[in-house]
Amino acid sequence: LGSGYFHDNIFCHFTSSMISGLVTTIASMPVDICKTRIQNMKVVNGVPEYKGAVDVFSKIIRNEGIFALWKGFTPYYARIGPHTVLMFIFLEQLNKGYVRLFVKEKKEKKYRLRLCVDTTA
Repeated sequence: LGSGYFHDNIFCHFTSSMISGLVTTIASMPVDICKTRIQNMKVVNGVPEYKGAVDVFSKIIRNEGIFALWKGFTPYYARIGPHTVLMFIFLEQLNKGYVRLFVKEKKEKKYRLRLCVDTTA
């Protein structure tokens, strides 16, 4: 906000929410891929396919490459992006409404009270 490129409005909230959704997707995709592989692993002759989360990560990277940790990035972001945007825009608008209705009102009451005290003294 201090740079002058953005002002505290819905466009700023939308842009920051989309960036937040992008960062969330990038950070959580590898963990989600690992979780899904563990949930879907096969047990052959009593031996599980993976020994744990680190084993899943290492096998994925070794056999499929590092970018396999972000398979399905577009649909994941298509799900997370709108959720993040709506959540942050509603949150910011509710915060602004709260401040407008309750915080300003309290400041005005204190100011009025101070004026009443000053005029009677």
